[in-house]
Amino acid sequence: MNDAVRSLLSRASAELRAGRPQSAEPLYRGVLAADPRNAEAEHFLGLALVQSGRLHEGADAMLRSIALDPAQPMYALNAGLALSQAGRLDEAERVLRDAIAAAPQAAPLHNALAAVLQSRGAWRAARESLERAALLAPEDDTVQNNLGYALLECGEAGAAEQRLREALRLNPSNAMALNNLGNALLAQGDGAGAEAGYRGAIAIAPGFAGAHYNLGRLLLDEGRTGEALGALTASVRLSPRDPGPWQAFADALAGVRFAAPDPAMEGMLAECLRREDVEPVNLALAALSLLRTERAFEALLEADEPSWDEALRAARRPLFPLLLEAVVVPDARFERLVARLRRAALMRAERDRRAGAEETALACAVAQQCFLAGYPAQETAEEARALGGLDPGSASEFALAALAAYRPLAAPAAAPESADFARLVRRQVSEPAEERRLRATIVSLTGAEDGVSRAVREQYEEHPYPRWDRAPAFVGAYPLGAKLRRLFPHLAPGGLDVPDEPSVLIAGCGTGRHAAITARQYPNARILAVDLSAASLAFAMRRFAELGIANVRFARADLLQLGALQERFDLVECAGVLHHLAEPLAGWRALAGLLRPRGFMNVALYSEAGRAAVVAAKRLIAERGFPPTPDGMRAARAAILALPDGAPERGVLESADFWSMPGCRDLLFHAMEHRFTPSRIDAALRELDLEFLGFELGAAVKRAYVGRFPGDPSGLDLAGWSAFEAERPATFAAMYQFWVRRRA
Repeated sequence: MNDAVRSLLSRASAELRAGRPQSAEPLYRGVLAADPRNAEAEHFLGLALVQSGRLHEGADAMLRSIALDPAQPMYALNAGLALSQAGRLDEAERVLRDAIAAAPQAAPLHNALAAVLQSRGAWRAARESLERAALLAPEDDTVQNNLGYALLECGEAGAAEQRLREALRLNPSNAMALNNLGNALLAQGDGAGAEAGYRGAIAIAPGFAGAHYNLGRLLLDEGRTGEALGALTASVRLSPRDPGPWQAFADALAGVRFAAPDPAMEGMLAECLRREDVEPVNLALAALSLLRTERAFEALLEADEPSWDEALRAARRPLFPLLLEAVVVPDARFERLVARLRRAALMRAERDRRAGAEETALACAVAQQCFLAGYPAQETAEEARALGGLDPGSASEFALAALAAYRPLAAPAAAPESADFARLVRRQVSEPAEERRLRATIVSLTGAEDGVSRAVREQYEEHPYPRWDRAPAFVGAYPLGAKLRRLFPHLAPGGLDVPDEPSVLIAGCGTGRHAAITARQYPNARILAVDLSAASLAFAMRRFAELGIANVRFARADLLQLGALQERFDLVECAGVLHHLAEPLAGWRALAGLLRPRGFMNVALYSEAGRAAVVAAKRLIAERGFPPTPDGMRAARAAILALPDGAPERGVLESADFWSMPGCRDLLFHAMEHRFTPSRIDAALRELDLEFLGFELGAAVKRAYVGRFPGDPSGLDLAGWSAFEAERPATFAAMYQFWVRRRA
């Protein structure tokens, strides 16, 4: 190597160490121009490219450096990590295994291979690699921490705790080990220990976004919302690109109501509503309360004839149009405001069909809210007359947006000019067109011969439910075995063993929201999702294609006839479906027969006590003869809203489903509904020879139950839950959500 090349390498290395990879790149390229086979320059050029965000180019350069000097373990180590970061997991694993074959005593290579295997969801193989690394480097706290994390993901929380405590013995300042220790303690039911672990990690590394996130999730689960918001706000600010903390922050706002302006919080809420990777359902009422802290908006909300100009001024606060476009707002006054704003826009379009960009943007946002809610407001005779006078073929975008607030658009004659109108066209025209195309591709596994099944299918063909545009985000995958062990730490680990790539059946997937969550939690699972309704399946297939979720196949099937399937599953999920069958036990029996030996089932059923308000509202609907038509549902909703405060029927206003037409159909006009009690669940499980593993509940409810029944710390006594629910009827208002498995 001549002096000029040596000098260039030295300067490039200094730039890279100083955190200036863009400056290092041309220097390394200069070395390679003079000495094309210089492995060092090729490798560190790759590192500079990776640090500049050019992952694939950097990984390719590192691969060339290995070819030039295969005896350098560090080259393989960095290349494996870069390939993994670029998503090229097969290549990363091959490079690292080749390097290990040449240098089997190099603990860092085993450690890096484990990281790649973890990215693939191969937790058992990752644990084996880390156990080898720990034997080779027992004093390496990073290896001990990584092994503890792998053991935790394999569901061995006790063994994980031991390794993590060893990591901390070796290095008490290892913030990651403290954070992971918190996770291991939480998996064993030690919330106080988990909190101490997270807070300890934050004390060592205040910028550790993951520890703030974990602390916030724990505090939120324990009902300590104010503290949770503080931790989650810190996590979001430290890791603004990660959707998981944003989702947790949005969820934490579910019960928060603002009494005074808060510009910083308003900006964060607006960002949540902008993000396509955060589900905003829990934000709606918090955002509305923040809007109402401005006197002008409160006046707009109360006005009998809201001024269109005042609405335009309100829309200059980004939170208002973002809220209109992103989520149905479950509030009667807001719904009334939307109905009156659409009327104001229609009358404005009738007088002068040309409007400015601000007016068009607001009209589009109002139309988005109306479409999301399924057009719950009844149109007046005056509105019908004005609508009849609009010619969609020659109308402006403003006028078309006013029309779209009453009924979905047909394809516009010209390409959209504004971004607001383009989003409206996508939602009302392009997406339904794609769903119609997808319907022709749906595979049918069974017929739908049962009379009730046919009625239910027809309901969901008319009103696919639920309509969702964003699936909830979360941090990382969640292996099924680890999830089960965290939910049910009282069970023997050997009895909760599941494959790294479990086969999953989602029976009654509807429009796919639940399936999307399952697919993201278990990315290595092989998932079959079935439903009666082609309209619902087409919606799900469109959304999955948009989200890039590829581990789910969809099919049309009647749950009652799934027993004929030859396939068997490690997990069957059936959320909110069995109680809509003519004979729930028959469907449950068919699904239980599809489980592999010791397979698991996740079930959700309506609670008799939790549905008291629904029962009262259904009684009113039957007495007054409201039919399950759009006008009948509008009339029923109006009748319930007109009841005095305290009327039992008004309890349904607490359900988000009441505030959209598809949701209202599902909530109050379903073709078939059964409701359960803990004793009825117990009888069904005995008949089906299924073992009850426990309810899926928040920490606060679990603590309350154990406080009431200290002799049942694992919460397995359904008689105890029956008494608990009698004292707290709202406990299962959202449904009984529980897990069972086939008995040995």
